[in-house]
Amino acid sequence: MPRVSLIVSAYNIENHIRKCIESLIYQSFKDIEIIVVNDGSTDNTLNEIQKVKKKDARINVINQSNEGAMKAREIGFKEAKGEYLLFVDGDDWLAEDAIEILYKKAKQNDYDIVCYKFYFADGESIKKSSSKNISYQMLVGDDFLKMIMTSKINPSLWSKFIKRKFIINSNINFPNDIVKAEDLAFTCSLGMHNPIVCLIDEYLYYYFTARNTSATNSVSSTLLEVGKATNFIQQDLRNNNIYNHNKEEFEFLSFIHTFWVNRDIIYNKKGKVSKTLFKNWKGTGINIKKNKYFKELMLKEPLKIRVISNLLISSYLLGSLFYKFYNIYILLTKGPNSVKHYT
Repeated sequence: MPRVSLIVSAYNIENHIRKCIESLIYQSFKDIEIIVVNDGSTDNTLNEIQKVKKKDARINVINQSNEGAMKAREIGFKEAKGEYLLFVDGDDWLAEDAIEILYKKAKQNDYDIVCYKFYFADGESIKKSSSKNISYQMLVGDDFLKMIMTSKINPSLWSKFIKRKFIINSNINFPNDIVKAEDLAFTCSLGMHNPIVCLIDEYLYYYFTARNTSATNSVSSTLLEVGKATNFIQQDLRNNNIYNHNKEEFEFLSFIHTFWVNRDIIYNKKGKVSKTLFKNWKGTGINIKKNKYFKELMLKEPLKIRVISNLLISSYLLGSLFYKFYNIYILLTKGPNSVKHYT
């Protein structure tokens, strides 16, 4: 029985999957199984997986029709036998000693989850993820949940080393009907069951950002799916009878993920989706200006940024006018490549 299960989801990444799997094969910690779920790829991804599989008997390949990354993870989870597991995206890769470090730390105090830092890699350069919100301590009770909901811990599933039985015993569901922010939904579900969590000062994962370039430069209707994720989280909080206790944190989460991270798209990339994003935010009825976490966020900013931020939150028309005139000013003074969001 392997001590650690590594679950890889792969879809149309023929140029990257080999590097990913080989980073798992050559881990310094050897007592692992590697479960690779090909999620209905239409390119040569499956062929590349089969080639690498010949190198190592620990690799188990599952081929399925395209059902999305979260479903692929769930299929891999059901096959997993390890004491701990790590979900890996098929175009990312691990540091060679990642599993050794994580397993030793997890066993140290029987942690349910170990969180760690990661690198951003775009094919040309590598940079460290921000560590400004990280404190290296044990989190108990609802500490982890609150830190996830207030953006103090990255919600990505691939940055969590998780005890398999914790997921089973907590009866946590994989949110398969969500195609955007599904990691956020799943990670919040983990936090609702009071895991014992450790955050460590180690950079162990390489997150390949180049795959997101086209999505970043376009307005996709999938952005509207974030509402499904926040609704899932809200219902999960209610089902566990902890919504009122976490209402302020949930409202801040909803603000951050439905409006704040999309403000550049809402005001700079006009269209039906942009307007709908703003309409959906206003439709939540959340008075974010009274939220303590929003106040903390604004206190870190200069007065002019606070004023502009409140304007963007309040009115689509005023926000659009501000961006229009600000972009014209930047265009005239600094050139077309300098037009970016203001706050």
